[in-house]
Amino acid sequence: MWKVILSSSAAALVLVATVSGATSLNLAGGSALPAGWTHAQINYFVDNAAHTLVLDRGLVTSASAAGLTLREQDGSSVQVALSSSTQVIANGTPGSIGEIRRGESAITQSIDGGPATIVRIQIPPRLAARIAAGR
Repeated sequence: MWKVILSSSAAALVLVATVSGATSLNLAGGSALPAGWTHAQINYFVDNAAHTLVLDRGLVTSASAAGLTLREQDGSSVQVALSSSTQVIANGTPGSIGEIRRGESAITQSIDGGPATIVRIQIPPRLAARIAAGR
C-alpha cells in the first residue's frame, strides 16, 4: 500500500508540474490541487496494477466520523468517505477527524474509490475564534 500512496503523491506532483502557473506543491502528508481546481482524477500504474487518485477541494457542508460532504466552486456536492486511518492536517498541523467542521475549506485525497487517505483543512479565522470560545 505504501507504494500506492507514494505513487499517488508523485502523480499529484506530475499533475501540478504540468499545469502552467502552478508554483508549488506541498507533499508533506497531503495532497494539492492547482489554484482554481476543485476535482482531479489521475490514473496510474504501480507494479502493473492500475490505480486512480482522486483529489477534491471545497467547503465542508457536513462532517461525521464516517464521511464529509464538500461543496465545490461550481456548486456541486461530493461525498467523501473517512476511516480511522484517514490522516487529517488542520492548518498545517496533525489533527483528527473530529476537527472537521462545517464551513472549513478542505482538500481530500482518495485512492481507488476508498475512503480519504488524507484530508487537509483550513479553518477560517472567524470559525477558529468561535471554536476557541466554546460555541
